[in-house]
Amino acid sequence: AEQREQVYDEFLRYEAYLKEQKLWDDCDRVRHLIIQIKESKEVDPDAFGQVQRSKVYVDEVQDYTQLELLLFFYLAGPNGLFLAGDPAQSVVEGTEFRFEEVRSVGHFVGSVIQKPKTVNVNFRSHSGILNCAGGVLDLMFTHFPSSAKQLKKDKGLFQGSRPGVLLGTSIDQLNILLGDKLKGAVVLTHDESARHCRRLLNDYKLVYGVREAKGLEFKTVIILDFFREIPSSLQKPWRELVLGRATQDFEHSYPLVATFLKLLYTGVTRCIEKLFFVETKSSTAGDASMRWLTKQVSGRASYATRNNINDVEAMSMTSDEFISEGINNAELAQAAMDLDQSQMLLERSIWCFEQTDIIELAAKARIHYSSVLFRLEMQVPYDEKNSNDVAVIEMRAAQLMESLTKEGLFFEVLNIFSSVTPFLSEYAKEELEKRFIRKIGLAGKEE
Repeated sequence: AEQREQVYDEFLRYEAYLKEQKLWDDCDRVRHLIIQIKESKEVDPDAFGQVQRSKVYVDEVQDYTQLELLLFFYLAGPNGLFLAGDPAQSVVEGTEFRFEEVRSVGHFVGSVIQKPKTVNVNFRSHSGILNCAGGVLDLMFTHFPSSAKQLKKDKGLFQGSRPGVLLGTSIDQLNILLGDKLKGAVVLTHDESARHCRRLLNDYKLVYGVREAKGLEFKTVIILDFFREIPSSLQKPWRELVLGRATQDFEHSYPLVATFLKLLYTGVTRCIEKLFFVETKSSTAGDASMRWLTKQVSGRASYATRNNINDVEAMSMTSDEFISEGINNAELAQAAMDLDQSQMLLERSIWCFEQTDIIELAAKARIHYSSVLFRLEMQVPYDEKNSNDVAVIEMRAAQLMESLTKEGLFFEVLNIFSSVTPFLSEYAKEELEKRFIRKIGLAGKEE
């Protein structure tokens, strides 16, 4: 109760700050949309009909707040909403999802919610990966029963090798592997460490934070220093957990451990074929986890096998797999709301395409990348640009829009135009609209 009062006081200070700075956060944005939809439904049914959808399909539903779920209900009506998700992958900060919350939101709007259906056949990963993921779920459901509803474990369609454990592998050794036998493998780490790890690995492009990689899948995955980088205050509790020495009040004493179990489960289930746990240095949580992963228990094999770095077989991606990964990152860059995120995704995309003989794809990604960098420059306030800057902006915008149009990157043409419009003269604005924007509109109508 005391903590609740402290948190509420902090919330009031946060709200006061937003009001003082005239800012909105995501909750404000969604709440405003809901208010507008409700008013439109009552006052202007025709306008409401333009935004209402007969069906709304939501994947990764565990990442959404109750307020966002309410928005989906308003848009889809009582029988038009289809939700899919995994509560054990609820790792987005600020959400703590349970399917019971969907039922409560549905009750609020007068909708009858069907009983959730459980899908236990996994079409992505083989049994070796899924057995390891199941071990993580066992820890979660046993010691954190309130963190996620217990479901049956996934079953794979195929048999496969168990994950490998590499303890004490140096960064230099890992760099050699990523340049040869494991070229194209994806490295997963804590999101806060991803940028640092990328630098240590000679700017290796395929380094993702676990949260960032959620929803994606990769042929070969290296989970790097996950256990070593668990906060120092949780190192010993984590050891007690994986070695079977957790007490009955463990969930109450160390609630944050549940978050790291969910992150670990999410990381493991990104893998399709081959998974490695790599710990570059010894740690309390890391040493205990290696013992837990490689320990054989009566009635079942160990979750993972201890490997020698010299025995790792070559698992470099094929040209087609590099192309597929490059396209995935390019599409994510297109959808990303944050330009820094788009820049990083396109760097990965370009690197993947450069590993193949398809130079056209790399060239297309580079043009997209140049456009994103240009838009980042445009974020400098208008009053810091002089007339010479504006002339350069107009010229560069025209050149980029022409290159983007030739590559069929029409969405980015519109993004460029939107970014530079505040800096354009009326003549330049009309010319760019005539040469590019109107043509894009006509092309869209023809399609």
